[in-house]
Amino acid sequence: MFRRRVTGFTLIELLVVIAIIAILAAMLFPVFARARESARKIQCLSNVKNIAMAFQIYLTDFDRFPPSVETNAQVLAYMDTEPGDSGRSKWNGNIDGHCGVTGQCNPYLQWPVILDEYIKNRDVWNCPSAKLCTGARFILSNPNFLQELQANQGRWGNAVGIGPCDTSFPDGWGGSVTDSIYQGRDAVSNYGRQTEGSAFVQAVAVNGSELSNRKVSSIDDAASQVVCGDGGPYAMTMPLGLTAYPDICNIECANCACGGGDPSSSDPCASAHADGSGRLLRDVSARQPYTRHLGGSNLGFADGHAQWMKAESIVADYASGKLSSLDRWGPPEWWCSSLEEWNSNSGNQPVLCVPYWFK
Repeated sequence: MFRRRVTGFTLIELLVVIAIIAILAAMLFPVFARARESARKIQCLSNVKNIAMAFQIYLTDFDRFPPSVETNAQVLAYMDTEPGDSGRSKWNGNIDGHCGVTGQCNPYLQWPVILDEYIKNRDVWNCPSAKLCTGARFILSNPNFLQELQANQGRWGNAVGIGPCDTSFPDGWGGSVTDSIYQGRDAVSNYGRQTEGSAFVQAVAVNGSELSNRKVSSIDDAASQVVCGDGGPYAMTMPLGLTAYPDICNIECANCACGGGDPSSSDPCASAHADGSGRLLRDVSARQPYTRHLGGSNLGFADGHAQWMKAESIVADYASGKLSSLDRWGPPEWWCSSLEEWNSNSGNQPVLCVPYWFK
């Protein structure tokens, strides 16, 4: 009588199969991740395109870009008194005074607010790939924002860690979070993702500091004029570094030592400021992880078109004049005219001038 043989895998065979599966997974996971990021890039590009088209409609109505600079003498005089008691210096005056001049304290000068009636969907200001973003952290529920600031002085500012310099937004932008300066601070975490309710979150930046109130006739080449695009924790301006590398804190900010940050940190910009080596400006590979979409960013232009560009192409095209209107972060004394000048000024000290691409 023959005994029936029981068939099965040996241990060696099982290990070989597991090894093959592991190798295939290691090969396929990056492909899947890249495919997922490609889809996110396309979604973000569509958002940027919608915002660029909203600018086109606005320009049709008003023949100039929206204002972003405060002109009300009462607001400027009040903010110049340092009502937030920040006690810190700025290259063009005190912190609160600077936030008054740049319109950060006026919720009705924020371009997402101005364009809201043209866009109708605030979700387009978000980017599914963003690691750093900003949002409606300081919400003023009184249409007379100056009156509300004055009435609540002492309840906002340096002592409580939030104020108009966090960029004010008006009633309704807090979503399910109460629209006030008290609850608004909890709407969005500092330089992070949305944490409560449906408060406004912004990861697509606008070029308010460069294009404020500019007439259409003053623009020579609208196809090269950047109006919006991927942005980091300062979404109301588009400096070159944060346009090319949105998920970094201050790649070109001299007083912050030109560092990168850990996006998973509770305060990613704090870790950024600890690096005074300037390595991110010297080494392209060191800053590549801080790009947003497969090594590049989505940009929207004054003629209404939008496109994806490699990070270093953004830098090169700005240096050659092919891209216009990106902000030069910092005062003129920070700017370098050459790589040699930048190298000689940096050393082991905090960087004294921004990168050599600002020629």
